[in-house]
Amino acid sequence: MPDKSSFGEFIRKMRQDREEPLRVVAAAVDIDSTLLSKLEHGDRFPTEAQISKFARFFKVSEGELKGRVIADKVTSEYDDEEAALHAAQILKERATPYRTSSK
Repeated sequence: MPDKSSFGEFIRKMRQDREEPLRVVAAAVDIDSTLLSKLEHGDRFPTEAQISKFARFFKVSEGELKGRVIADKVTSEYDDEEAALHAAQILKERATPYRTSSK
């Protein structure tokens, strides 16, 4: 089952799994601890540059992190509206032709 956590939840889990304090991760991505806490709690969205720095620090795909931020923004803007679900389905259908077979 895919991980449906938000950007902030995902970052916090990776930080905790590595037993890294807020201040260490914040310094590594060139932000202060207060901002990192707000990102982890979903009170703020990261910039493109911050997403890139998080991806490098945690050695994860930048695309995965960006996807989580986009999903968080849509959820924040539209919440549980039916239109958001339709938009998600349209995006899924549009992306299908771009997938490549791993076989």
